[in-house]
Amino acid sequence: EELRQSNEMLQMRGQELERQQAAVQIKNTELEQATAVVQAKAEELELASKYKSEFLANMSHELRTPLNSLLILAQLLADNKDNNLTATQIKYANTIHNAGSDLLSLINDILDLSKVEAGKVEIHPEEILFADLIDSLEQKFGHIADEKGIDFTIQLAEDLPESWYTDSQRLIQIIN
Repeated sequence: EELRQSNEMLQMRGQELERQQAAVQIKNTELEQATAVVQAKAEELELASKYKSEFLANMSHELRTPLNSLLILAQLLADNKDNNLTATQIKYANTIHNAGSDLLSLINDILDLSKVEAGKVEIHPEEILFADLIDSLEQKFGHIADEKGIDFTIQLAEDLPESWYTDSQRLIQIIN
């Protein structure tokens, strides 16, 4: 009787082990399938990233070519070698040149998207005079406000220092 009970117990344990083994096999199969899905998604993401990088490189080239021409011509106008432009026209030529330079910086920022995504953006802090920042902003946005009939004034708090230590390119990009 004891032997029979022992055999029944062993059979039950064997059946339980077989069920556990089947469950483990099912889990392993599910894990293999999930791993394959994750690997396929990773390959898709890598391919999409490659296409994005290629697109950005091509667009950069296509945008830079006419932009460089615009910058050269705006600088030639601003230089006014023939002395045939008014002060306002020279100011507008400088504004066009500065806006083109800002656009070129923005294109460079777009190309650095991979660095941003990887968390490797380089910050270049430098001293910025508030007076220079205000002059730049007034030159860039003053004529737009004039055209729209809007008052454009920049007021600084009285307790500000003369300068600030920050990444000027990022600051200007945010302000723009």
